[in-house]
This record gives sequence, C-alpha cells and structure tokens, in this order.
Amino acid sequence: MKTTIIAACLLLCGYLNAQTYSLEVNMSGFKNNKGKVKVGLYTSETSFLKVTFLSLDASIKNNQAKVMFKNLEKGEYAVSIYHDENNNNEMDKNFFGIPKEAYASSNNAKGSFGPPKYTDAKFIVKEDTTLHITID
Repeated sequence: MKTTIIAACLLLCGYLNAQTYSLEVNMSGFKNNKGKVKVGLYTSETSFLKVTFLSLDASIKNNQAKVMFKNLEKGEYAVSIYHDENNNNEMDKNFFGIPKEAYASSNNAKGSFGPPKYTDAKFIVKEDTTLHITID
C-alpha cells in the first residue's frame, strides 16, 4: 500500500512539473494586408530581439492577425512582431538602421531612440494566456 501511495505521488508530481500552456497573440493596426507578420518569442533580456526562442508567421486579414504558441512552460517571455510587407523574411531598415516596416512588442512596449527594452515587454506565463498587440 505504501508503495502505491508513493508511486501515485511521484506520478502526480511529474504531471504538475510537465504542465504546459498556450500563448495566443492577437495583433491589430496593420495598415494593409500585404505580406505577413513575423512573430518572435523570447525568454531572456540577452536574447531579446537577437535570437528567438520560437518564431511564427501569420497572414494578415482585415488588418489583423493571430498566432498561437503551444506547449510553453511556466516562465517569463517577451514577444516582438513586425509586418514583413514585401515577404523577404527580414525587417527592412533605412541607411541609418531605422526600421522601414511597422513593428511592435508585447505590453505595447515602445523604445525611445532605439528598440523597446525587454524589461518593458516581458510578461509571465503561468496559465493559458492571450496578448493583444497593436502595431504602429
């Protein structure tokens, strides 16, 4: 009997530790439906806007788009999006390095004289979560 109880506790602990969540990202404010939106999910300040943890593309309909990240562990994340109007899979920038395509981040974080900061864009996933991001 004691062995059965210990085994049940271990299975329950394993289930609780393995629990994952989904993150739905709803985006609006696109100026047109051309191209696609590129969505990057980040897990740390050092990787933010450099190396994505996960990335997804979505088509734009009625100036809106949606993606769903699944099987995420509980933790801290940030999202960055950009409107790849010409479908070249990169954010186009001008001579000075300023983006020519619209972009935004989670929490609608804005940068001043540069990109938004991770600390402004981060959020916690501890249950199924939905974000709303408005692109400029």
